Amino acid sequence: MMVPEMADQNDMVTSFYFRNNQTSLCHPRLPPVPTQVDEHLFITLGLGSICSSVATMNNVSLELPVVTTPLLEAHYYNTSGMANKLIEIPERLPRMFNFTDRALIPEGPEAARLESTSKATLVRWFRHGAVVEMVLQSTAVLQSESNPMHLHGHDMFVLARGLGNYDAARDVARYNLLNPPVKNTVLVPSLGWVAVRFVADNPGVWYMHCHYEFHLSMGMTALIIVEDGPTVDTSLPPPPADFRSCITDGDILQDEFYFQSKKSEISRV
Repeated sequence: MMVPEMADQNDMVTSFYFRNNQTSLCHPRLPPVPTQVDEHLFITLGLGSICSSVATMNNVSLELPVVTTPLLEAHYYNTSGMANKLIEIPERLPRMFNFTDRALIPEGPEAARLESTSKATLVRWFRHGAVVEMVLQSTAVLQSESNPMHLHGHDMFVLARGLGNYDAARDVARYNLLNPPVKNTVLVPSLGWVAVRFVADNPGVWYMHCHYEFHLSMGMTALIIVEDGPTVDTSLPPPPADFRSCITDGDILQDEFYFQSKKSEISRV
């Protein structure tokens, strides 16, 4: 039997160019890439070292608030005070720098000066139907590996990826707006970036996180909160009758998706 010759598992160059050549099928049932963007986000991915090792998005590591109600249920009931426990994802870092400077790879001499890591419940609210463009930028701050970023509840158009620092003046012209791959997980290359676009049309509380278990557990996670739409079919359904009334800290993550509508479960998750 003939066995195909596969690239080495650490051959990041071959992997990068293979992924760059991917497209989706041109099919009339597939939605077109939205051209009008409502929200732009630039999110850096790195590691930190406050207290214990943490993983970050825009220098913030996820720390769930101390609550007794799952976040999705609190969102449905608009629980008073919940917003005060959440920190909104900034559109970009307060201080821009050369994200892919190899001097920042551990134990680079400049990493500590740029780290400034904090812990918080990192979220971003979107109105129903908003078109979101997000650039995920890998950094050399205490890491040198790729990050597979997974968005729950939505599919993303993967417009472009590149090595080095993202430069909108140069890289927007490279976007594939005709037949880009449609994924819910994208690999952000080591010392590189990925530009994605998605429509926030699935109401509820959704997680975006690195799919490496150790990065997920270290906090490379943010919450995406999508508001209700104008109709019953575009609004979050109420909790089911058998929804748990008593939870532990470990249940808070799992329960966010428990009472999504069956339509959402089938078409999104």
